[in-house]
Amino acid sequence: MIFTIERVSSIVIAVLAFVGLFMQAGFHKGKYYLGTFSYYTNLSNLFTMVYQALIFVGGFVGGGFYEGVTGAALRFSLTLMIWVTHLVYHFLLVPDFKKRKGPDFAREWRQFENLDVHYAVPLLALLQWLVCADKAVPWWATLAWLVIPLCYLAFAMIRAWILGPNPKSGVYRYPYTFMDLDEFGIKVWTRNILMAFGFYVVLGLVLYGVSWIFRSF
Repeated sequence: MIFTIERVSSIVIAVLAFVGLFMQAGFHKGKYYLGTFSYYTNLSNLFTMVYQALIFVGGFVGGGFYEGVTGAALRFSLTLMIWVTHLVYHFLLVPDFKKRKGPDFAREWRQFENLDVHYAVPLLALLQWLVCADKAVPWWATLAWLVIPLCYLAFAMIRAWILGPNPKSGVYRYPYTFMDLDEFGIKVWTRNILMAFGFYVVLGLVLYGVSWIFRSF
């Protein structure tokens, strides 16, 4: 078949990610927002867009290319990468934004690009994994996927070091408050990072458990 669930879903997810990023960056308004691609949300959507495009192409090419792109460990890791975007935003950032922004938050939350990159793309990618992906995930993938948030942490800290203590107007030195070394100091910063990675380990185990349940049927 030319149009399988996997192929259709992959191109839909890729297009949604592209549109969301295009709008998040401000291109639809003829501008570019500084720091757009310093956020995990946008980088995870960017990688998801590219990955889903590769799945779409791989569905037609077949062979080793398709098998490599849709390998169980890789797909498991990239699904976790984008799922984290939704979970952290909805359960951690939204309550904080509601307190700080008050009535203005509801208007911002309803914007298409916000719902797109934080809800539509992550949840569709997770659903695609549940329906289409190979569930023979090796146990070590629950730890190997941590390379993704580790690389992001390294990127964020190197970026903060390059920007210096007084970055130009409109650019935040640290993309997320919990990793602000200047504000928290090394002790609290370390605690925050360890707690975040502990959550990532648990999340990996949860999705691995789901894959194990699917393999049991």
